[in-house]
Amino acid sequence: MVMPESGAQNMREDIHREFLGLLGWQGEELERFLPDWRRTADYLGLTDGDVRYAVAEGIPAHWDLTLAGVRKCIAACIREAAEAAKMGLYRQRGDPVLYSNMPAAPVCMYANKLAGGGRLHISHPDFIMATVLNAFFSKGCGEFSGAPCMNADCRHCGMNRLRADAGRNGRIAPPTITWNWGLHCNEAPKTEEMLRCIQGNEWNDVFITIPHDAPLGDREAEDEDRVDYLASEIRLGQEQVTACTGVAVEQEHLRRAMDEYIAYMRRVEVLTNLVVGADPQPLTGNELTLFGVCMEVSFDIGFSYIDDALDTVIEEVRGRIARGEGVLPKGAPKLACDFNPLNVPWVDGAFRENGVNLTLGRIFQPASSLSDLLGDDDLYRTIARQSLSDPNAVNMRDQVEIVTKLLRRYTINGVLYGFFAFDRWIGALQKTAIQIIEARTNIPHFYLEGDFWDADRYRPEEKMAVIRSICNCLKISGIA
Repeated sequence: MVMPESGAQNMREDIHREFLGLLGWQGEELERFLPDWRRTADYLGLTDGDVRYAVAEGIPAHWDLTLAGVRKCIAACIREAAEAAKMGLYRQRGDPVLYSNMPAAPVCMYANKLAGGGRLHISHPDFIMATVLNAFFSKGCGEFSGAPCMNADCRHCGMNRLRADAGRNGRIAPPTITWNWGLHCNEAPKTEEMLRCIQGNEWNDVFITIPHDAPLGDREAEDEDRVDYLASEIRLGQEQVTACTGVAVEQEHLRRAMDEYIAYMRRVEVLTNLVVGADPQPLTGNELTLFGVCMEVSFDIGFSYIDDALDTVIEEVRGRIARGEGVLPKGAPKLACDFNPLNVPWVDGAFRENGVNLTLGRIFQPASSLSDLLGDDDLYRTIARQSLSDPNAVNMRDQVEIVTKLLRRYTINGVLYGFFAFDRWIGALQKTAIQIIEARTNIPHFYLEGDFWDADRYRPEEKMAVIRSICNCLKISGIA
């Protein structure tokens, strides 16, 4: 029996309503958002079957939906994906659109959003695509492109490949201008140049780069010449962005953007301190990382949704701590990780099944440290100084000092590195730097080869022997 077209359509709508309902949408709000979500699903290349999988398996398997804060945070990511899907519509109505890659300086991007007063839109489209597809639908970046224009066998970054393919096939709408931050990723500017060659000069690009030429051991955030150089690069970049968008960014916009970003980061720090300091640990490593999603990007929807999610989960975590509830029994080892498990959520589950908590999903400067850098009247210098305090943006000895200080803040039993095999900068330094950090901290360090943007390039079972060995080392050796 063939189902009538109207019945099939209703079934398709039902699974999308179920998806939104799972994340907290209800009633009229759900119905209003449903067309936006359907457009977003098409933008992401999701089928009804993909959405059905996420509802039945993908999301419940990796995310604790009994926590309202977790549901709200996933919903914030979906709202931002919906904004990314609208960028072509915004361009059609004459609004300027500013893109950036990840990682970027969130304050600079968000200041443009604030200065635009609702008529300028910002997005990190490839990051949003990659995060939503990997974290909630178990779809790696490589599944998106079909016939890729960047050969995956050359070990290109999956997110850059996704941006190239989605830009070439028109899935990502051309922006007014792209502000490309090459402080961490040397492939991102090359990807933009390739897209320009393939597609013609459809939009403008601005690049922020700084040579990785600091002497080993140079404290780059304290090197005034280096700070001045980067600040002038950022200021010039903003002038070029303004020339294209027509939106002037003043110190007041930068100040408000900085205040909102630091307020968000303070919430992340409170949550991190609660989770890492509790025994048993009340949240998974996946969930702790999820709430840090805006550490290195800015959302066009702003901070209100994710701040609300953080406020909610902080109270929920405090309740769990008071009741002695945890995701694993008391005394379970805690393994910090210097990569983004949000995009490979099965890794957290695999460690948990073997009795180990992942925690500290990103080794990143906390708000209290970033606040110490707010002394300059010139906010471009502050932003430059903050950028040069990120361990992944500086010379290896400086990175070692920063990470050592961060690891000593918390009681953890080990640190997990890896999943940066694709990265010519971070991936190359990790294997050497972790030996020095381990010697300085006396905290055992482990390495798990992989690619967190492109989890479809390997099977989880291929990593299980290493994961079990790490867990056995933490438990049997008496370290924990």
